[in-house]
Amino acid sequence: MKTKIVATYGPSIEGRPVLSKIMKHVDVFRLNFSHGNEETWAEAIENISHVSRLMNREVSLLADLPGPKIRIGDLKSSIGVKKGELVTFRYGKPSEGAVPLDHDIFRYLNKKSVISIGDGYPNFRVIGLSKGNITCRALNSGALSSRKGINIMNGRVTAAPPTAEDVKLARFAKRNGFDFIGMSFVRSAQNISDLRKKIGGAYVIAKIERAEAVKHIDSIVLEADAIMVARGDLAFEIPVETLPIIQARIIRASLKFHKPVIVATQMLASMVNNPMPTRAEVNDIATAVASGADCVMLSEESAVGKYPIESVRTLATTARNAEEIALHHQDFRIGAISDSIAFAAAEIADNYRTDCIFAPTQTGSTAKKLSALRPRSGIIALSTSKKVRKMLNIYYGVRSEAIRKYNTVDGMLEQVKAIARKRGASRYIVVSGSPNHAGSTNTLKYIE
Repeated sequence: MKTKIVATYGPSIEGRPVLSKIMKHVDVFRLNFSHGNEETWAEAIENISHVSRLMNREVSLLADLPGPKIRIGDLKSSIGVKKGELVTFRYGKPSEGAVPLDHDIFRYLNKKSVISIGDGYPNFRVIGLSKGNITCRALNSGALSSRKGINIMNGRVTAAPPTAEDVKLARFAKRNGFDFIGMSFVRSAQNISDLRKKIGGAYVIAKIERAEAVKHIDSIVLEADAIMVARGDLAFEIPVETLPIIQARIIRASLKFHKPVIVATQMLASMVNNPMPTRAEVNDIATAVASGADCVMLSEESAVGKYPIESVRTLATTARNAEEIALHHQDFRIGAISDSIAFAAAEIADNYRTDCIFAPTQTGSTAKKLSALRPRSGIIALSTSKKVRKMLNIYYGVRSEAIRKYNTVDGMLEQVKAIARKRGASRYIVVSGSPNHAGSTNTLKYIE
């Protein structure tokens, strides 16, 4: 399988028997830092690490920062709301009869604004703004509960990441071995560089969930290490009917600059409560893969859903089937000898139907280039670095294996041949460089 699977960790999969069943399909586990605390996240890391060791699987960890997300404050209990009912929201000091907010949104609103809870249920029309009180009328029935996310339609949210909390949590993620940091509500490339300046080097996945980010997508893709099409919040920033077009634009921009892209949110939303997907959901997954996505991701389906095993299995099986119609051999800009070598390897692999392409690598650069070309053959990255192998877990078509340190090309080739025999590969390509010289890819060898 070439498409990578990202699953959100949560109560539904924290039991080790369940976790072991889904881990065979999952490449990356996402921890949503909007929920929980350092103690619960440390427990999750240990749980994932324990099961991955037992299964001999090198899975990666994604820390998803909350960003300037607006949420309902702490409530004593869930509040039921009926269509037409008046509800008051307020930030700051608790007020009798008002629903508390953890962010001051008063300045973002006008009397045309709509406040949407969670993924759109319920919605509230703003009808009054006075002395910090936001008076609204419910447009539909639903429930309000603690820490539920809020989106604003027909308003202007100006808050930008990274927040002070983002920086604190990103540092925690770096200390605890996370491979990727997801940056929420990115508005510009500057937001990403600001985070890196405050925490040092990090592999940053920019989550595209603001209309402003779509306008600056090329510069954001260039600055980020990877992109996530975060459709949940994005659908409140743009007309929802345009979401498929915007998703395609984001994927194309990522492909153009050879950056991996994750498609997320409601991939299998119905399976939170049902054991089977809808036809539309299966088509949605296939469309994402066919369009060029490197990864597809589950959120509530795996974290809190009733059918996490079935959800992960459905996502993986659908994505694998869609690979038959996925884009391959992308347009590729050649600027260095290593680019030409990678391009030639993909050409030979396609024309001669090789079993795989082996890419011994110190930094992962060669495997990334091969992934961007989308050859029909699988790509096997061989690295002495566990960090590099885990980083490659979000790149389409790349599977990683450990290799012993070598000082000669012959020593490297002997190890490759042994791995090829183990895999049953009889016709393959080796793309390599000088031993112990990062970025020196200059050799292509065809072995039959």
